[in-house]
Amino acid sequence: MFQIYLALISAQTHDQAMPSYARAMQDGDFEAAHRHARRLGGDDGMADAPALQALGDAALLLGYEEDAEDHFRRAQKLQESNDAVRLLSCRNAGWQALNMHRYSAALHCFARIVQDGAATVPQKAEAVLGAALVHHQLGQQAACDDALRQARVLGDAAEDGRWLLLADLLALDCAVRLGVRCAAGLRDHVFWQSAAVRGDHRAQWQRFADAMASCDARRPAPELAARRHACLALLLRLADGERDVMSVLYRHSASDVAMHVEIALAALAGEHVDLAEQSLQRGRHADPRDRRWSLDQRYCQAKIAMLKGDAAAAFKAYAAYTAEALQCLRSETQVIKPLDGMALPAAQPSDDISARLPAKYRRAYRYIADHYRNNDLSTGEIAAHIGVTERALQLAFRENLGMSPTAVLRRMRLDAVRAELLAEDGAGDGILKTAHRLGLKSRSSLIRGYRKQFNEAPSASVCR
Repeated sequence: MFQIYLALISAQTHDQAMPSYARAMQDGDFEAAHRHARRLGGDDGMADAPALQALGDAALLLGYEEDAEDHFRRAQKLQESNDAVRLLSCRNAGWQALNMHRYSAALHCFARIVQDGAATVPQKAEAVLGAALVHHQLGQQAACDDALRQARVLGDAAEDGRWLLLADLLALDCAVRLGVRCAAGLRDHVFWQSAAVRGDHRAQWQRFADAMASCDARRPAPELAARRHACLALLLRLADGERDVMSVLYRHSASDVAMHVEIALAALAGEHVDLAEQSLQRGRHADPRDRRWSLDQRYCQAKIAMLKGDAAAAFKAYAAYTAEALQCLRSETQVIKPLDGMALPAAQPSDDISARLPAKYRRAYRYIADHYRNNDLSTGEIAAHIGVTERALQLAFRENLGMSPTAVLRRMRLDAVRAELLAEDGAGDGILKTAHRLGLKSRSSLIRGYRKQFNEAPSASVCR
């Protein structure tokens, strides 16, 4: 699911400058897209930023995570402004985190883009779609629906109508996936029950059909979107008990492990245990990489064992499924609020900023996180802690974050101030005393920085 939307978003981003790459992405041919990006200069030491960015997207979709990270870093270094570096590093880190099922870090990255005054409408639309994917994967369908509504608003405002098409496809995707997972025969798939789909899929089907029809010759509907649309229809037919769609679904699945699990779930919903087991077996060796939070796969294994009468294997698999679901919820679901009002935790060494820095400089970020309340904390002290010069520290932060260490420190302090002001008793000490206790001395800097970071005055946060 993640791959489809990153591919379509990357295609829309590069369709003017790199049409051959965009066409390959829209067709779902990631190998061809990778070749086009290399040919257009993405593998050249003098390559431009768009070619490197495209090459990074294609590498990520092909599972070349280390190559993708290298291309992304090179693309970020070629940006001409701190705003561009900051937005691109958030964007890249968000998709990398989502690829690794690190949902909390991904959500932080996408939320920062939505809240960034320098972000364009397409950049915000992409970030909101990414956030919707995160919420859906965590079973938080109310938050996902809020993000999808925001994506439709942004899609209406964008010049390219395919942003609206993407929002409608993702809404349909989520509805179908929930419909399968909350089918009568899968009620023990408890992770998804709180997100039970409301009503039927007819509204989403019609909306997406209208969006497809609105595409024209200048901007045709992507083939990858049409294939996903057809695949969703087949999954629903399988969940309704139609065995004969399996062969067509297998052609859609290729070497995609996630798709094999989707098929297995639909087969179980349609009471075809043999087809579900067959699908899991086909996907077993398709992707050797270990992924976090394989909840659907663990559930399918438990359900198949139970339906085959192997109580011991079923109990063992259910226990593993339950333990992983609890661990996922504890570690990933931190702050779930509407994107425009999200208060980010102030000091989390494992959040999106840490993920965007090279390993050596993550120690510097952790040091800032541990000491940001100290009024006397300086870049010299931070640099000395990890054994580098102040200049090296400044360069590393600017190239990877689009921010200086001082700006990161200020952002962290402002996040902490906002978190306290939004709390029920947040105004107990007064705004200025709260800010001073958290390392912000200057009243004018507090108000100016707060407005820039959160698009409101500190007093407005207290009144919420």
